Amino acid sequence: MKKLLTILSAVVLTTPTLSLIVSCGNSSKLLGTDLSDVNDYDWSSEEPYFKGYQNSTSQSIPTSVEKELNLDKQNSRSYIDYSNFSTGFKTEKDVLKQTTTGVPLNSHFLPNGNYKKDMELVEKKDYFKETNSILDWDINSDKDAKYNVSRIPLQKTTKTAEKWVSSQDPDLLEMNMSTIIPSTSMGNQIVGYNKSFERSINNYQYNDVTVSWGGAIDEGIILPPAANEVQKAHLNGTKILGNIFLDGYHGLKVETLRDFLKKDSNGNYLLVNKLVNMAKDYQFDGWFWNNEPNGSLPEGTILSYKTVIEIMQQWNNVVKNSNDPYIRNLLLYTYKNNGTLLWNDKTNEPTNDESAALYENSDYYLTDFGQFAPHSEEYMEKTKGKKDPLKVFNMYNAGGWVNNKIYYDEDNLGRYDTKLLAYTPTNDEPIVSGTGNDGQDVYTMEYSDDTTKDKHKNNISIFASHVSADIASQLSDKLEGVSEEYKDIYKLVASNYYDDMMYTGHNRSITEEDKGVITYTSDKSVVKDYSYGVGNIIQENTVLNDFNDVFFTNFSTGNGKMFNSLDENGKVKSIDNYPWSNSNIGDVQPTYKWKIDKVGTSSTEQLTSDKVSGYYDYYNPYLKGNSISLGNGFNNKGEIQDFNLDTGSYNWWIMGTNYQSKKNKTVEMIVKPTGNVNKDKLKIIYDDTSDNSNGKSVNSKVTELDNGWYKVSATINSDSAISKIGLQFNGGKGTLKVGQMKVVDSSFKTKSNNYNIDSVSSELDIKRESGFKGYRLNFNNIFEDNDLYSYYEIYAEDNDKMYRISESNKNDYYIKNLNWDTSKLYVKIVNNLNNEVKWISINI
Repeated sequence: MKKLLTILSAVVLTTPTLSLIVSCGNSSKLLGTDLSDVNDYDWSSEEPYFKGYQNSTSQSIPTSVEKELNLDKQNSRSYIDYSNFSTGFKTEKDVLKQTTTGVPLNSHFLPNGNYKKDMELVEKKDYFKETNSILDWDINSDKDAKYNVSRIPLQKTTKTAEKWVSSQDPDLLEMNMSTIIPSTSMGNQIVGYNKSFERSINNYQYNDVTVSWGGAIDEGIILPPAANEVQKAHLNGTKILGNIFLDGYHGLKVETLRDFLKKDSNGNYLLVNKLVNMAKDYQFDGWFWNNEPNGSLPEGTILSYKTVIEIMQQWNNVVKNSNDPYIRNLLLYTYKNNGTLLWNDKTNEPTNDESAALYENSDYYLTDFGQFAPHSEEYMEKTKGKKDPLKVFNMYNAGGWVNNKIYYDEDNLGRYDTKLLAYTPTNDEPIVSGTGNDGQDVYTMEYSDDTTKDKHKNNISIFASHVSADIASQLSDKLEGVSEEYKDIYKLVASNYYDDMMYTGHNRSITEEDKGVITYTSDKSVVKDYSYGVGNIIQENTVLNDFNDVFFTNFSTGNGKMFNSLDENGKVKSIDNYPWSNSNIGDVQPTYKWKIDKVGTSSTEQLTSDKVSGYYDYYNPYLKGNSISLGNGFNNKGEIQDFNLDTGSYNWWIMGTNYQSKKNKTVEMIVKPTGNVNKDKLKIIYDDTSDNSNGKSVNSKVTELDNGWYKVSATINSDSAISKIGLQFNGGKGTLKVGQMKVVDSSFKTKSNNYNIDSVSSELDIKRESGFKGYRLNFNNIFEDNDLYSYYEIYAEDNDKMYRISESNKNDYYIKNLNWDTSKLYVKIVNNLNNEVKWISINI
């Protein structure tokens, strides 16, 4: 699978220079890296238009500081000396970035570690000596590890109380496989960047599990997911896996697996406990094992699959017999190149022994490209009694291939018929319904009337789902007269636009009439009438259920060109010229993309997307960096354009729910109507399972806020399960934005959180001759464990003003590239759920 990912995720990064050979007097020459001679890291290589914190909007010094602390500086240097400050495995590029900045990096490991020469000067005899073996890893000795730990527990999800369309199957799972981080080396997504565009996932409602894809023999083949990915996934109720990438196509060798295969005196693989502990310590949900160690070479040339099965069996024994409930719930997914679960009738055994062994010794197994549900049916029949078809995932390749070339085509997204991946059709072969100009056949399939009861069905996975971001990037490259800053906003809006297509079809809204084709044809005349997404068969998950008393979101994707936040008086303040990406503080995303109907029509009659649809709006955030908005398209700066609807009332269904308890629900939305969308017509609406009506409006109170925003609030009281919640508005020309939503049990009482911060330290601060400084901050007791919705903002003082420099929701954080001498930091702790702000100051 790496063959495809190499092309999909090509990236070029700039690194500083270093001294490779140094003469030390009359002694023998030392070889390697002289860390004291490494040039400053050039952040502009990845933050090209960020001009520094002091170019953003200044803020007045807060007058309500509750506590003043002194920063306990524990290690002040001009560069990192790895001999006394170990940060675990680092590639050569990692060292050159980290040593002069102090930035914590995303975790990534090669089994044998890395060469000492990349981290220090060594004698010739030690030139190939290695250090930082995976077997030596410990969360307490790896200084980067704490920054990679998620503090957001996996939120409980259920299926929505009602289906969007009848074809959705509540039994099916979907796995999202995305190279969220384009390059493993040098990544510091765990603390964010000062740029607006970063790849992200924003359709978690369809993702039962996501795989943080990546890895290479020169960057790390054992990849825990970055903490920011874990936190956002868990808040949305999605499990997330790390990646073990044994890639024999691109340089994997027998010697690079030395410590991977080491055993103790009892014959146990030492790696297994490291993998178990890493998942528990970092707080992610298990591993995806990509097993192709031999590449195109014969089986066993580099590593025999039978050895891999031994390791997996030991993993299963450790996990299943653990007394720790977290460990017992860890997952193991597997895949092999050219993997199938076909059956050989002549030999009466599986066609591929390795695939069968991986399937039997893991929780779930992913087949390779071109495998469909009918392919494993005979295998399941022949091995009945111990086989489960829903342990199998079949793969939709969203990147696509035509004539052995990568195929990015935005017009082809959201037309793929995923039913063949999941179900056995009633006809034996696909029906050819047309032929594209490039010779690719266009297929349709026939299925039973109720595929949810099909006797043989598999789960589905989307491979290379980041193709939407790649398409957006390619389109942005063609824009003329648009600066890089605004191109990034365009890319954010466009990538989400195309990502929606994979899930809700090319029309970006699911209907009962949707139909799809099985093709990669570029003949638009053939596929123009087709719209079909993964969501046609995967029913939405929701965190709005009886397991969660409180729901809150600003719909933040974790990006922005500005940052809006509350002040101590509950007023919204906007910080302009502050591009940022930090999905640590991303939010729960809308369940429906995008479900809009006109009042008085049936539940199946939805508005077409060429009339009105939903988008992410980065120019009109209420808080953080974006809102969600109804409109009709976007321009080359990513600005949402007006819809123009007929008169009448319309329902915008935003969140699917499954509230069975019949408790009253208090609902609040912060809404911004523009044009002639009348704020007095805004109403909270809901639907329940009591009848076939399409929405019930609730007496709603509309309160004016600042900057064109209004709070719309109501109480929902239903004797049946509540299945969805939305907003009713009038037609006309304009847009409608929602920047915040809260749903709580009417009996639930929110309480103020006690932020008993009693100390803050800096385990490392770097100061360069150029004047740039970086701090690794470690807070004590900044958040309670169950605090899902709070975060903090950090400001630095300069001449009686202060400037925004970072944001996070974790105990450990990093401040980069302060380029002025400041004596004080201010930390604003924000609990949006309670509309509460508290300030502390830190003398540095």
